[in-house]
Amino acid sequence: MQTKPATVHPNSSLQPGTILLVEDDKGVRDLARTVLLQRGYTVLFAGDGDKALKVAQFHVGPIDLLVTDVVMPGLSGPQLAERMRALRPHLRVLFISGMVHEATVKGPALAEGGFLSKPFPGEALIGKVQEILAGSALK
Repeated sequence: MQTKPATVHPNSSLQPGTILLVEDDKGVRDLARTVLLQRGYTVLFAGDGDKALKVAQFHVGPIDLLVTDVVMPGLSGPQLAERMRALRPHLRVLFISGMVHEATVKGPALAEGGFLSKPFPGEALIGKVQEILAGSALK
């Protein structure tokens, strides 16, 4: 009787999960999506907050992490996070932004999520995602 050798996922230490990536800049969105996919994550994506809400409403599985730009047309990242948590209370959030100044980085939604300043290398994104997903259970 022949058996198959055990398959080890190359990224087994990463705790892959499902990430909803929301970024209005297509270049940044595509780069972040590619980096996350290469590390074994399932990536749902949208170019703005309204589309992200629709994606979340129609996605039947879990969404482990919302990665969202802070400043976008329509819903801002913090507004999106607030609405998403109404749908999925245990959702973790990573905010990304190239506009790092005091007015942008304040607010209750931002205080509850991680933050990564753009531009960022792919490894910095992966590091933050791992840190947040490995963190303790949400409130």
